[in-house]
Amino acid sequence: MIKFYRFLFNAVWIFGACTLVFVAFLTPQSIIISIVLSTILALVLFYTCLQIYKNRKKTQVKLDSQAKKAIRTQKRLKELDQMKSEFVSIASHQLRSPLTSIRGYTSMLLEGSYGKLPAKAAATIERIADSSTYMASSIEDYLSVSRIEAGNMKYAKADFNLKNETEHVADDKRQEAIKKGLLITFKSDLIKQGIVNADVGKTRQIIHNLVNNAIKYTPRGTITLFVHDDVKKKEIYVDVIDSGIGMKTDELEDIFGKFERAHNANEVNVTGTGLGLYVARNMARKMDGDVTSHSTGVGQGSTFRLTLPLHM
Repeated sequence: MIKFYRFLFNAVWIFGACTLVFVAFLTPQSIIISIVLSTILALVLFYTCLQIYKNRKKTQVKLDSQAKKAIRTQKRLKELDQMKSEFVSIASHQLRSPLTSIRGYTSMLLEGSYGKLPAKAAATIERIADSSTYMASSIEDYLSVSRIEAGNMKYAKADFNLKNETEHVADDKRQEAIKKGLLITFKSDLIKQGIVNADVGKTRQIIHNLVNNAIKYTPRGTITLFVHDDVKKKEIYVDVIDSGIGMKTDELEDIFGKFERAHNANEVNVTGTGLGLYVARNMARKMDGDVTSHSTGVGQGSTFRLTLPLHM
């Protein structure tokens, strides 16, 4: 408030002095009076320039202070983000070991390694196995996100047959799909042999994430894994085609954001984290490929495509 009154006083004083001098110049007067008025006008102009300089200097100091504060805040936010990523990574690693034991023992129980189980006990243990599988997948995504954001994700590229690896994933996920009443099929239409130069583990994880996504959001019907290539473009594709809930056109890119899901996702699955597609696309792009999506609309199913360079 004091600053406002000071500004108002200066403005009125300067305006009044300039007006007085201007009026005086318009009326007849002696040379002495003209010199005095000219001196007053010069002093007013000097005072005005001085005030402008002071205000500008104060403003610059304030801007510099705010800029330094913003830099400190940004640095602190980066440190907190780094700490968060490190915590997620450590926590995920700590969860891996006990979860591996849980999955191992439930598998042995269901296989009859400790004798035949009563039907009710077997059903309960199957639910434990399903939950631990979901948790393992989530932990893997959390670890991947923390590594991606920290820039610590390593890629060990080598030549391998993408068709064979995709078929293995289809076989791995078939029983899980059957439990949901879904049919997983595998098809291929290749001109070349289907050899790519990429990280085989990361590629399998990408395809697993795409199939997991299809299983989560397909209440009934089929999921098809289709491998095909384009020799002219020197590209090979893995299409994961489902008959699920589909998406709106404006969601086809949004769902690749971190923690993003389609607007109707909760209608069929409430356990999704919104990380699987984010991880898949980041990994694919680091291997000179991409992951894209297509859907003709809600209720029309979806197609997710992994693209990788074809090794000629």
